[in-house]
Amino acid sequence: MTLPRTAMDRDDEDDVEKALLSAMAAEARAYISSFSWCPDIRRIELTFGVGGVVALFLVDFVSAIGGEDDRLWVVVGDIPSAYMVVDGQRPGPALENYCDLMEDWAAAVLSGSLAQAEVFPVAAAATRQNAEDLLRRVASLRSDFVPLAGMD
Repeated sequence: MTLPRTAMDRDDEDDVEKALLSAMAAEARAYISSFSWCPDIRRIELTFGVGGVVALFLVDFVSAIGGEDDRLWVVVGDIPSAYMVVDGQRPGPALENYCDLMEDWAAAVLSGSLAQAEVFPVAAAATRQNAEDLLRRVASLRSDFVPLAGMD
């Protein structure tokens, strides 16, 4: 696991934050490794994180998945975990993409069309309450954290 200087090695980062982000890195590794198609992991780099809330990792693989993608974004936290293809994105746009994926799932649940929808599979019961809770959480991510991650 690689945690960049800007996030983990700064003198002003406290031990609690470091421990939370390290635990989230382990969670990201376990999440992506749970898929049968996941190749061996070369490294996991924290690109943005707020301990215990949300963390975005860039996962580099030893070999490409299906001959195409040799790295993926992985999001973990107090939100549903997800992975996304890296298309030259920076952390801010990657978190925006995550928000879009979660909103698509919630909209499909609320409209009753989840079975027919082509949305990212969220590991949560497809209930109105879960969809509404996720939409509130995504709104918070967009307003409070995406700007911190940077949109350039």
